[in-house]
Amino acid sequence: MKKTFEFGSGRLRGKVGVIAVGAKGKELKELLGQFTKSDGRGNVVMVRIGDDALARLDQLVEADLFGSRSECAAFLIGAGIASQKELFERLGAHTDEIRKLKEQLRQVALDALRPHD
Repeated sequence: MKKTFEFGSGRLRGKVGVIAVGAKGKELKELLGQFTKSDGRGNVVMVRIGDDALARLDQLVEADLFGSRSECAAFLIGAGIASQKELFERLGAHTDEIRKLKEQLRQVALDALRPHD
């Protein structure tokens, strides 16, 4: 059985497919674990979400698919990032270039502000 969750709106609208039971009968929680493993969750991000998003998180937690809202949110963020892999690949080259340019600008500013003897 496959369930599709929709998220976002406009250009950022997407879908995340979740397979309820794998070929070898693995339980859904095990399949969802790819985004909720504790070794990859060492960072804390505080976010504000709307009532509808909170209700969706609670639905998944109440269905015992996740142990907490935090675990559920980590899955949904990971799944959203995975579903937008092409976007992040395209942005990657540009963000690296921007980072280098910003560093060059900082260096130019520092050189210009240093007292000249």
